[in-house]
Amino acid sequence: MTDIDFKDYVEVIRDWPEPGRAVIDISRILEHPSVFHEAVVVLARPFLELKPNKVIGIEQRGLALGSAIAYYLGCGIVPARSIAYLPEDYSRPVEWLPVSRFADRKLGLVSDSIDAGDRVAIVDDWMIQGATVLSVVKAVEKLEATMVGVACVIDNLSETRRKLLGRPEVHSLIRHLEGDIFESSR
Repeated sequence: MTDIDFKDYVEVIRDWPEPGRAVIDISRILEHPSVFHEAVVVLARPFLELKPNKVIGIEQRGLALGSAIAYYLGCGIVPARSIAYLPEDYSRPVEWLPVSRFADRKLGLVSDSIDAGDRVAIVDDWMIQGATVLSVVKAVEKLEATMVGVACVIDNLSETRRKLLGRPEVHSLIRHLEGDIFESSR
């Protein structure tokens, strides 16, 4: 395993985007080559036996991390992106997922990127409620694919919230980071 304490590479930004709320910035994990490499390896290894063929990376940092994990696993990457505007003539079908954490309140997943029977791993940066991941799981199920697990940098899911996700395997670098600061973020 690793000797890296990933907590040293995350920053809690308090009182943003408004007083009483907090977000986590994982940019330093992505910026340091050896830390980034180790994060990818630690998060990807549990999926080797599960044999996903697609990784869905959730906007923005989950997509960056998910791309590297997909490469490590030899999978395709499917972005779940906050798409405020698409051209009127966009020809690919988009599954719109309701989420509250993005400014446009929508997450778009190009639905023909996931085929029936695909085995899908989902990657996000930080799970506190799991609502975004749950939206992606529902889309994966609707498209008749199988979700094999979730990888994230920080897993702050409560047991109740984990049950809502159907108790998937959640692989993380950090569990239960500073729980008290996030109580007002829920």
